Amino acid sequence: MATIQDLTKDLHSSEIRLSELNNLLTNLSNEIINNWDEIKHNSVKSVRNSGLGTRMHELSESFKLNIELDEVNIDRDTLRQVLAGLAISDVYLSGDISSISTPDPHLISSFISAVGNYLREKKMTARFYITAAEGKRGLSVSYHVVITNKHDLDIFRVNNIKAQDLLNNSKIPNHLIPWLRDAINNWNSIKTKKQIRFVYYAVNGFIGRASLFGWFVGDGILGHVGRGSFDIGFSFVADEPVRRFMDEFLCGLYGCSGNFFGGSSGRGSEHYVVCPVKAMVISDIVGLAGSWPTYGLTDRVVKLVEAVRYSTPCLTYAKYPVINVLGHDLILRKHNMGRGWYLAKSTSDEGLARAMVNDLRSAGFNVSVNNRGGVFEIYVSIEDTKRILRMLGVYEKFYGEPRRLPSVDEVINVLRRYVIKRWHVHVARARNGRGYEYTESCVLISLGDSGEARRLRDELVGLGIRVRKVVWGTVIICNGEDRELLINALSIVKPQ
Repeated sequence: MATIQDLTKDLHSSEIRLSELNNLLTNLSNEIINNWDEIKHNSVKSVRNSGLGTRMHELSESFKLNIELDEVNIDRDTLRQVLAGLAISDVYLSGDISSISTPDPHLISSFISAVGNYLREKKMTARFYITAAEGKRGLSVSYHVVITNKHDLDIFRVNNIKAQDLLNNSKIPNHLIPWLRDAINNWNSIKTKKQIRFVYYAVNGFIGRASLFGWFVGDGILGHVGRGSFDIGFSFVADEPVRRFMDEFLCGLYGCSGNFFGGSSGRGSEHYVVCPVKAMVISDIVGLAGSWPTYGLTDRVVKLVEAVRYSTPCLTYAKYPVINVLGHDLILRKHNMGRGWYLAKSTSDEGLARAMVNDLRSAGFNVSVNNRGGVFEIYVSIEDTKRILRMLGVYEKFYGEPRRLPSVDEVINVLRRYVIKRWHVHVARARNGRGYEYTESCVLISLGDSGEARRLRDELVGLGIRVRKVVWGTVIICNGEDRELLINALSIVKPQ
């Protein structure tokens, strides 16, 4: 009959390298799950309900490991910032112990590596307590890992006394003081303690740009990752005064205008970083991930590192790319004339329109707004759109080398091989999916034969002409540059 003692008896006081810890914990979790019926009957110390139908079974045996560390090539100040980020998310750091509770072996490895390398230790002793969670999604195993140390990490401990000292700190903004007073009186709340830790670390210089890596390892969110775009954020629950403090402090690190986090979801617990600062945050996280032990990178970090190879933050490869600027989603549109791009937004919400215009103008961007029958159309000038694209690092995608168009003579040589019955420029009003009306001009070349029309289309495409479509023996070209080129060539081949 399997017991937790049987599964852990060979682990007690054994020595392993940190790089081996992931496999050890993964294999142990699988053994517990595979033998759960017997272990549940023989090795459960206590049971409690954690809410949402999940029962937490604390197992009777713990085990101790002596772990040999791998040295990381990261200076101590950067490691302190990383530890502060981990402490915001999952790690509890005090003068006497450091601990973490998680089912993720990679996060445990990051925790041990960060603490050990910050303390300049070559070997750490850690004790592992095991909890099995039984719920609607099945069974999972998590570990509460405790490292006993001296007082080297005492600077990270935030108790009630340190929290009260914040009230006299000149770096605390006035809007945060009433919240701090209430929080100190509600000291036993875990949510409150995490928020106070962020505030304390921020005003005492523990949080730097490297902290975003530690925070992302533990609490990061990788949003949509598709062909051409992706999004990142952090999972946390914060009261509004602290959320505002976070925005202002992190914008001080990254030089944004006061809105570091944009929209949120998941009942307000998932907060996404706004563009264009998102590109800098991603660069910091990915850069530090390159120096971090790979076995300490959680899945979200691995996916982020992979995503930057083929995707661009804040940008989609849809027909009209969406770019988030200062928390507002703007549409990147191609100007009807020339090669310019501009950012725009249409909305019937006057309050939203005014807020967007005020935010963009406050950030120094040239913005205009028109009211067309109750629909507010917002436009960012082409020059300021270029500024934003440069900040995002995607300027070259839209303003790289111009597309080479064929000469008029090359087009004429192709057209003369076909019997063109007639051609004309068709101008029509249309309405897009967002209800916006526009006027579009297209040149229609009628050959009267669908096969001939398709062959003409293929030859024009081979020259680099953008052909919209072929309909009933008629070739249709609507792109402005291509349309004007075809009009010039057709005027010579078949004057109207």
